[in-house]
This record gives sequence, C-alpha cells and structure tokens, in this order.
Amino acid sequence: MPQEKPPSKPHDPRAVPESQCFGGAFIRGYRRVGQVASGTRADIFLAERLESRSWVALKVVRDEPQQGEATDSFLRFLHEYEIAQRIRHPGIVRLFDLGVSDEHAWLVMEYFARGDLRRRMKSQVAPRWAVGVAAAIARALEALHAGGVVHRDLKPGNVMLREDNSIALIDFGLSKDAKQRQDLTERGLIFGTPHYMSPEQGHGEPTDSRSDLYSLGVILYEMLTGGKPYRAESPMAVIYKHRKEPVPQLGAGLDGLQPLLERLLAKRPEERFPSALAAAEALDRQLERFLQPA
Repeated sequence: MPQEKPPSKPHDPRAVPESQCFGGAFIRGYRRVGQVASGTRADIFLAERLESRSWVALKVVRDEPQQGEATDSFLRFLHEYEIAQRIRHPGIVRLFDLGVSDEHAWLVMEYFARGDLRRRMKSQVAPRWAVGVAAAIARALEALHAGGVVHRDLKPGNVMLREDNSIALIDFGLSKDAKQRQDLTERGLIFGTPHYMSPEQGHGEPTDSRSDLYSLGVILYEMLTGGKPYRAESPMAVIYKHRKEPVPQLGAGLDGLQPLLERLLAKRPEERFPSALAAAEALDRQLERFLQPA
C-alpha cells in the first residue's frame, strides 16, 4: 500500500490525511479511530498505533502557546507527562510518547476500554468491590506520594479501569510535585472539583498527601451509597459543607465501614490516616472481614 505523502503544513488540518488529524494536530504513526472525550483543556481520541497495531489513547492539548510562551494548560500537560514517566507503578497510567509542535502538544497513553470509575458507578456496586477498589487507589496514591507528588484532583473520572479489573490513576495536570521548583497553581487559589476537595484544599490552604486521602474517602462513600456526601446549590456551598458538616452516616448493613470512613473524611488532616499506606492497610483489613464467614 503506498505511503501517504506528508503534508507541507502539518498543523493545517486541511492539508493532512484525515485519519492522522487529531483535533487540528497532525500526528504521524497513529490512525484516528474516534473521539473519546472532550474536556476544557484537552481532547482525547482513540487511535491505532500503526507500528504495533495496538489501540492507544491520544490526549491533545487545546491551548496554544501565545507569543512564544506556553500557557498554563501547556505547562501542566508537560508536568503530567513527567510525573507519569517518573513514577512507574501498576496503579499509575502508562504513557508511551509525548509530542510537541509549534501549536500543539499530545500524550500517547494506554487505552482503557472499560472507561473510568464514574461510568462503573452508574450501576450499583457491591461493598466488597468498593472497598477493594479503594484499597487499590490507596496503593497507587502510596506510590505517587512516595515520589513527592500530591494528586489534588482525585475523583472517579480520574480513576480508570483495565480489562483485568485493576485501576490506574490519570490526569496529573493539577498535581503538586515536590521535585518541581515552582508550583503551577498559586497559593490561596481554589482549584479541583468541589465535591471531592478536602476542606483545606477547598479554602485555598496548603495541602499535603492527606488531602488525597480525603478525596479517596469521598469516592468510597459514593461507591457505597450511590451519592455524594455533601450536596448544595452552588460549588462554594459544597466547599463550606466539607468543612462544617459532620461526616454522613452510612446506612444499615454498612455501619461496620463507618469508622474507616470517619478516618478518611476527618476535617483536620492530622486526624486522617498518616499515609496512603496506612489507609491501604486499613482497607485491606476490612476486605479480610468480608471474607470471614458470617
């Protein structure tokens, strides 16, 4: 089969083979299969890696550098790649390639045919499964925190599911990295997703690894009950409830999990588990109780 002639202007979608055009970016070596998602900062495509004939996900940043300077989204994009490349763990997304041109940047990562945890939670999940997933997330956080990284945007949409039921964390664009000289977010600035923010993050205060454990507690509560722990008419009202409202009580049959949830969702960081490892071990112990005969 004859090779397609490279276009003279790769960034011009009118001059490139349509199958290799991803949101305005021409990317060699990949064939576009379809668009998976469209976010505020990037578009995600399902693509075939021509060399290996395998499926991958292509994340293409939308924002273009202005006057030779990279935008915040572009810098976070590079930040995300560096973190995922440095911290190798089964619970962290695998990245295969990074591409940068004058007007675009893209990541090539593993494709998750089962989608994210948010999709799975649309149907009821068993308590044992929920605790097992929470334990797996805690193990991934353990590796992330050991590498000096706090995720800061942990939510079901950033927890992916593989065919073998293992999980992988994605999207480190808002993460705090101790190895970076400068944080890409300003102190006092509120960022992230209000329903999953720790009280300190929601109020623009300094955060550490225990903030991620609070977010994990919100995810666990949502898996167990099908709803979020705090609801309100505005994002700021949700943030207020995270700090002021008591930890909601689990329903009948789940009360044995209440002490675990109370620890994860403690308002003060020092009252939570001291580390993701400690949280993972507590979740593992709870899994063992599920296996014991009634």
